[in-house]
Amino acid sequence: MIREKYTNEIKIGEEVKIAGWVHDIRDLGKLIFVTVRDREGIVQVTAKGGVTDDKLMKKIKALSKEWIISVTGKAEKNDRAPNSFEIKPKSMEIISESDTPLPIEVTGRIESNPDKRIDWRFLDMRRRESLAVFRLQSEIARAMSEFMEKEGFIRIFSSRLTGAATEGGTEYFPILYFNKEAFLAQSPQLSKESVLASGIDKVWEIGMVYRAEPHHTTRHLCEYVSFDFEMVTDKLSDILDIEESLIRHIFEKLKERCKNILDDYKADLAFPKNIPRLTLDEANKILKKQGIETEPCDLTPEGERGICKYCEKKYNSSFVFITGYPFEKKPFYIMKDGKKGSFGFDLLYKGLEITSGGIREHRYKERAQNIKEKGINPKDFDHLRFFKYGMPPHGGLAMGIERITQMMLGLENVREASLTPRDPDRLTP
Repeated sequence: MIREKYTNEIKIGEEVKIAGWVHDIRDLGKLIFVTVRDREGIVQVTAKGGVTDDKLMKKIKALSKEWIISVTGKAEKNDRAPNSFEIKPKSMEIISESDTPLPIEVTGRIESNPDKRIDWRFLDMRRRESLAVFRLQSEIARAMSEFMEKEGFIRIFSSRLTGAATEGGTEYFPILYFNKEAFLAQSPQLSKESVLASGIDKVWEIGMVYRAEPHHTTRHLCEYVSFDFEMVTDKLSDILDIEESLIRHIFEKLKERCKNILDDYKADLAFPKNIPRLTLDEANKILKKQGIETEPCDLTPEGERGICKYCEKKYNSSFVFITGYPFEKKPFYIMKDGKKGSFGFDLLYKGLEITSGGIREHRYKERAQNIKEKGINPKDFDHLRFFKYGMPPHGGLAMGIERITQMMLGLENVREASLTPRDPDRLTP
C-alpha cells in the first residue's frame, strides 16, 4: 500500500505513511517545506539539513509540483503548519512524475476558463472546491439510499436501451441496436411503472438518462443522473409528502457529513417547516401582481425564479411544489384531472425545477387514449401490455442530481455539477 492513512486521520506523535501529490514546495536551503495533497486535504512534510538523512534530503530537493510521492515519518506538533502538525520524513518514494507545466492551474491561485477546466476535468478535480462538488454528490446519493431503504422501497436497475421513446416527442437519441432502431432512455419511467405489476409496491433507482435537447443553457444537459421512485398510491399528496421527507433527510445528513464543503461554498441548507404547495393558476396570479410575464400552461424561467423569491419571503422556503398543470404540458403517462387538467407537479428549488412527477394513468384504455392524444402510436410501447393485467394506481417522480447540487452550492452552470458533462457540442472527456 502506498499509504496507511489519509491526511485527516493522522494523530500527533504517531509514525505514519501518507501518499499524495506534491502541492507546493518551499526550498530555503537547509530547510524544505513540502505540502502533500490527498483527497482529504494537505499535510506539511518538513525536511531539515543535519536532521533529515542526506540522501533523503537530496531526493526531496529534486521534487517537482504534482509528482505523486509516498512519505513515512513522525507527525509532530507545529501550530504554523496546516492542521497544526507536520511530518518529519524518514523515507520517501517517488511513485509518479508529472509533466510541466500543467494544462490548467490546480492550486486555486489562478482561475482557469470553465470550458478548459471541463476539458481537463480530472486534473481540475485536484482543486479542493472542484473535488468537493462530487464528494457532496456522493453523500446526496448515500442519503437517498438510506431514506428509500428506511421507507421500504426496493432498488431496481432498469435498462437505458429502449425500443420506444419514453416520453414521446423528438427529444431522444436513436441508436443502431444490431439491425434494429433503438433509443437511449429519456427516463426509466416505463420500466419502474411496469415493475409495480409484479406485486412490488415501492421502487427506486439512480441512473443516467438522455435528452436530445439542443440547448446551450446553464441548466440543461443531454445526459444527466436521475433519481426516480414509483409507488402504489392514488393520492398526489403521498408523493409530495415522501419527497419533502426525502429532501429534509438529505439536508440533515449533508449538514452532518459535509460541513467543510458547505462552509467552503457558504451554502445554506435551511429547510422549511413545510414546503409550500401552489397550483399553477395560483402561482401565475402571484407573478402577474409582480409584473412578471406568465404563460397559461407552464412557468417561464423568470416565473420559476419569481415564485421562489415569493416563497422565500412569505414562507421562508427555498422550495415550492407547483401542481395543477394542464395535461397538454405533461407526458402521456400522467393521469388527467378532468378534461384538460392533470395530476402532475414540479418541485422548484431556488428558482429552478429539480423534480417532475405525478399520479400516473394506470388504466389500460385511458392510458392508450392518452398516448394517441399525444400523437403517438400505442403499439410502439411494449410496456403498455403490462397494464392489461391488473396494474395498481401509482405515482412517482424524477429528480435531477446535478440540478439540486448546482442550487445547493450556488454553482453558475449545471456542467460544474456533472463529472463528464454532455451537451450538443461536448463528447469529451
